[in-house]
Amino acid sequence: MLPFKSLSSDQENQYFSEGVTRNILYNLIQISEIKVINSPVKELEGNTLNLKKMAGKLNVRFFLSGSVQKSGDQVLVMAQLTDITKNQIIWSEKYPRKLSDIFMIQRDIANQVATNLQSVIAKKEKEQIENIPTRNKEAHAYYVMGYYLLDRRVWREKEISRYITPFRNAIAADPEYAEAYVGLADVYLTFTRSQSYPRPEGYRKAKENVSKAIELNGNLAEAHTILGVILYRSEWKWEEARKELEHAIELNPNYAQAHRYYADLMDILRQKELARLHCFKAAELNPIYPSLMLWKAGYLEEDGKFNEAMEEYKKFIELYPENSSVYWYLFDFYRKTEAELKAIESLQKAFQLVPEDRPFENTIKVIYDKHGMKGLEKWLNEYGIKNDEKGSWMGTVWYYNKIGEKEKALKWLEKAFEWKIPNLPGINTVSELDSLRNEPRFQALLDSMGLSKYK
Repeated sequence: MLPFKSLSSDQENQYFSEGVTRNILYNLIQISEIKVINSPVKELEGNTLNLKKMAGKLNVRFFLSGSVQKSGDQVLVMAQLTDITKNQIIWSEKYPRKLSDIFMIQRDIANQVATNLQSVIAKKEKEQIENIPTRNKEAHAYYVMGYYLLDRRVWREKEISRYITPFRNAIAADPEYAEAYVGLADVYLTFTRSQSYPRPEGYRKAKENVSKAIELNGNLAEAHTILGVILYRSEWKWEEARKELEHAIELNPNYAQAHRYYADLMDILRQKELARLHCFKAAELNPIYPSLMLWKAGYLEEDGKFNEAMEEYKKFIELYPENSSVYWYLFDFYRKTEAELKAIESLQKAFQLVPEDRPFENTIKVIYDKHGMKGLEKWLNEYGIKNDEKGSWMGTVWYYNKIGEKEKALKWLEKAFEWKIPNLPGINTVSELDSLRNEPRFQALLDSMGLSKYK
């Protein structure tokens, strides 16, 4: 599914058209017989050669595209379904309607796609698609504005009121709008995890809002997913989190994020095969979601499938050329495969893409030439601590443990515990820390997090 184009230049219509895309996608992923991938690559629109290339990479045959134009109380939505292998439009429709009919338009598009793909919609799936989340136009407008802004957030942005306000306004306009509470919970969870909102207050507010959403509508897979994440990331209630995430998957087996977080939880609980299974399922459902691509590549590396892992990295760079994350993964990848010069090039690229790091891009090669990889790792550790002490905690633990400084490694683990870093429980499964597992202080941390029984 390609983003529906806005036919107006004003921002209000931009976020409205994105909301239409989001809602049609939500309806489509309810249908178990359809595998739908949401493409963020807007440059694909209208370019047949690029579409064919992407279709081959993603193993898809059909593309759903369209446009949205809103004027006052009127809306025009156009949609078409294309068989890219034949370069043939197999269905198209125009919907000139009142704005109040927008949910019916989105529902009809999902039904038409299913019909033209000869897919059967189960009774439970049909009920989900038929459900109208709100009849309040103002509430819906604020809701789509909220996600429009949230999807364009800046990592670790300090001022988050602009993301909170639209969802609060949606709730004020319609206090029974369950999805708006999910959106507000999503904001608090997102920025609390990125340290832009204080813990534990952010987790508490996220839980309050998502619990209200479930009270209003217990069939929202997104709500149960967010609650599951809060339960294991913040409260360390492993079995309660497992129950919520499994329920989310039961409600919507096509919801990639539920599989993603369930995989994360299973990884923490040392159920590696189950984690791998759900990671790959999430990546299958959304093969161009950035973090899933990198996570899948990591599992492929663990399995010794280096060529397949490299294909994931290459695909990531093609889709997200300005995202520095992949080059840190490649830095580790090339170190493992003893290709140190390529590792250095990857690290330099990672620094080049981040404005704050860019001045030190050439420093990397100078230090490597003078002190080798060990000297570079030492410098990276010091650089990380200086610039982002909390953010670099895991790399610091890894570094001190690697050079045999167990006391310092344990000290940093205890610091992370004091800070209640959300991904701290992951130490239960990190193989690089196996040499610390028998240390009483390491075991004490696992005991405190309730992880000792998961072996």
